[in-house]
Amino acid sequence: MELSPEDSLRLNVLLANQPQAIRIDESRMVVHGLSAKGEARIELNPTGRDEQYIKLVKEMLSGHVLGSPGGYPVYLQRWTRMGQMRDESLEQLLLLGEPEAVVAAVCAPGLTNELARRAWWAMEDAENARQMLSKADVVAGDMGPLLAAYLIEHLPFETEPLKMIESVSLALQPGLISEKERDDLWSKAQRRNAYYVGFLSTANFPELQAAHPRHAALTTELASLADGGNAVAALLLHLLSAEGQTYLDTLARIFNKPSNQDVVNVTLDLVARYCSAA
Repeated sequence: MELSPEDSLRLNVLLANQPQAIRIDESRMVVHGLSAKGEARIELNPTGRDEQYIKLVKEMLSGHVLGSPGGYPVYLQRWTRMGQMRDESLEQLLLLGEPEAVVAAVCAPGLTNELARRAWWAMEDAENARQMLSKADVVAGDMGPLLAAYLIEHLPFETEPLKMIESVSLALQPGLISEKERDDLWSKAQRRNAYYVGFLSTANFPELQAAHPRHAALTTELASLADGGNAVAALLLHLLSAEGQTYLDTLARIFNKPSNQDVVNVTLDLVARYCSAA
């Protein structure tokens, strides 16, 4: 089986126009291309079974982009998901029409805001959004707020507490969501206990508790010790402050009714780091 002459011609024209990303809608047998001028759409005309024809299309794309007609090596899934892809290959990965290649790109440490924009066009997915929001360039770019908004919108559909925690933590990074959105998340945490862990990990609380009653009385002595290099005194001074008391109050909310063992484990790890001086 071969590509129809019409499809072969149109795909070659698409590639000749230097697209930024390509995705394939296998259910509708349509190839979409993203370029600086907009989007292109190619409706395929299969000469055989759809599944085999899509494989031919991917082989053609791979042959043009990578010089390898075998298609993207999906058996490298674990390797690429661990972020072991070279940065100079990322643009090529987004031209293969292969979802796993997009995942490899978003997992790469060298992902930029521009490449994140192309990858998001190629494959909108909550896990991809989480991966991209772990990259500083993406968080600082215009894709950051867009991806954070998607994660917040998608939160009600998450079923795993660990995913909820990660999504909330990433969305609470500075500059990504509004104060109102943060306040709404905090309110929803009363029903979704795992959300509190996301707040705990960032210490980005919507409202602060009052400082401990003895905070003022102990400040001078503790501050003197802290200035002298006593890390435990500095920690205690912080925990007695309004921010520290809010941290402890949030911790109590989590342990009052933890969602599952994962929530307990993550919370204890966070507390261990937070209180490492002790």
